[in-house]
Amino acid sequence: MKTKYSQLLKVKKQKVDGIENKIALLNAQKNKIAVELEVLKREINDLKLPKEGKFGQFVTASFAFEKLMGVKKEKEKEIDSKNSQIIEARNEYKMALMEYEKIKYLEDLIIKEKLAKNKKDEQKLLDEISVLTYKRRVL
Repeated sequence: MKTKYSQLLKVKKQKVDGIENKIALLNAQKNKIAVELEVLKREINDLKLPKEGKFGQFVTASFAFEKLMGVKKEKEKEIDSKNSQIIEARNEYKMALMEYEKIKYLEDLIIKEKLAKNKKDEQKLLDEISVLTYKRRVL
């Protein structure tokens, strides 16, 4: 049943759904970064610094270690950024859901009122028909 709130309710529902999709996308990105971070941690743990040998080998290993640590820090920053974006999106979701629920409640009230009015009108019509048919039988 259509009410004056139907279109607004549809728009609010689309906004809520869009935010849900945004949260899911952010979670997927965060999980992907977390997997990459775990791979980096394993690479760092597997990296062996030479204890003896040429100086070039030591410099190369040291550079690789520093580079991996830099990438690890970047990934950790990205995860922190995604976490803050997720928190922000969840707050936005809560607000949008509250707005949606308010409009839905108003629409439900109007629908109940319309149904009650229709039922009352139908009852009046049935009463009128029963009075008319009673008069015909009596006469």
